[in-house]
Amino acid sequence: MHSGFYFEKFRILEDPALLRLFSRDLSRFFRRFSPDRVAGPFTGGAILAYEVARIMGIRAAYAEKGENGRVFRRGFNLSGERVVVVDDVLTTGRSLTETVRAVEEAGGEVVAVGVMVKRGEYGGRYPFHSVLELNFPTYSPRECPLCASGLPITSPGKGGV
Repeated sequence: MHSGFYFEKFRILEDPALLRLFSRDLSRFFRRFSPDRVAGPFTGGAILAYEVARIMGIRAAYAEKGENGRVFRRGFNLSGERVVVVDDVLTTGRSLTETVRAVEEAGGEVVAVGVMVKRGEYGGRYPFHSVLELNFPTYSPRECPLCASGLPITSPGKGGV
């Protein structure tokens, strides 16, 4: 997706005090679901999962990229556990959806989902919470007025400027 706006999640993730505020908000929402574990995708979602788990006094698990989506490696056993899934920023929902699927495939029961920042739509079937919601216009590459005007694309989160 294209947009004239970019949100740099690492400004939150680099600051322990700021990350703690976002994590506490998510933890308050998640407590009612009595989770056993917090799961998040690498990279930013894993940092958030750790901090939410630390605040809640439970364990974390980290979903890595696999051949067909996210997977749990390194001996994580989610079988029979109640799991909340977190991610840093929801834009397309892909990493969140892949992490939910990975939890289910690993035998865990997803009980809720949350993100620090919601930019896109969440279409999942689990209770959902975002700490912050940003409504930036986004476009498919074919419909992007910025591309149509010849403005060059930069991808700050993908090694760009």
